[in-house]
Amino acid sequence: MSYLGTNRVNELIASRKVIDPAPVRVTCGAAELSLGDEVFRTDSSEMKKEFLKQEREQVVINPGQFALLLTKESVNIPNDKIAFISIKAGIKLKGLVNVSGFHVDPGFKGNLVFSVYNAGSCPISLVRGEPCFLLWFAELDLVQSETDDYETGDHDHKGQNSIPTKYIDALLAGELASPNVLGKRIEEYRTELDTRIRLVEKEHTAKDYLIKTAIGLWIVIILKLGFDWVSYGIGFQKGYASKQKEITADSLINKLLIEKKNLLIEMDTLRTRVRDEAK
Repeated sequence: MSYLGTNRVNELIASRKVIDPAPVRVTCGAAELSLGDEVFRTDSSEMKKEFLKQEREQVVINPGQFALLLTKESVNIPNDKIAFISIKAGIKLKGLVNVSGFHVDPGFKGNLVFSVYNAGSCPISLVRGEPCFLLWFAELDLVQSETDDYETGDHDHKGQNSIPTKYIDALLAGELASPNVLGKRIEEYRTELDTRIRLVEKEHTAKDYLIKTAIGLWIVIILKLGFDWVSYGIGFQKGYASKQKEITADSLINKLLIEKKNLLIEMDTLRTRVRDEAK
């Protein structure tokens, strides 16, 4: 199997109309195909195909996202040829990877659909009508009895001129687990974990504050009770001593009163005796 050079590809395009519309640029044996007017992106807000209606309208493929891209040109691969596809190097170097396969079957007729993935760290912009894809042709060495007619094969994308809905449904089925999405999810979990840790730390700090406050209150209460008890003891002693003094003073006064009373009685007795003796 040999690949066709630039001149042979140009002859093939002119004579057998393998690419429509023509002319297309052919360099280093590869025909350049352009971005058409249909795209689908996995992060599309409406989750359905988008139509680029304006000339040179842009579509942006974000990091970690898949996209389906329809070519502007349709191809008509001869039964004795096989085509190989790729993305232009300037776009691949930005991180856009072709994941749709690498060849076009002999006998295929229709627009090509490229399934791509942005493995880079930055958004990649593509422009409608701008050359984005490459197509090489190779000869098939067929024996005389061999039939390699694409039309008789069981292929469900014959005459393809739009992005098939089944490819969109396949990309929408389940959750996209790209590194970018996983990275965002990890960052979300990390943020949530940090938030929980901060809440736990705040709760722990609050508990420590409450415990320390309670201990402080108990210390204050104990000191207050101790101080009150000591003050009560001192006050009781002072009161008792004062009461003792009062009792002593009362006893002394009572004693003096009794002595006074006895003295008065003796004086009355003496006065009566002197009166009686005088008579």
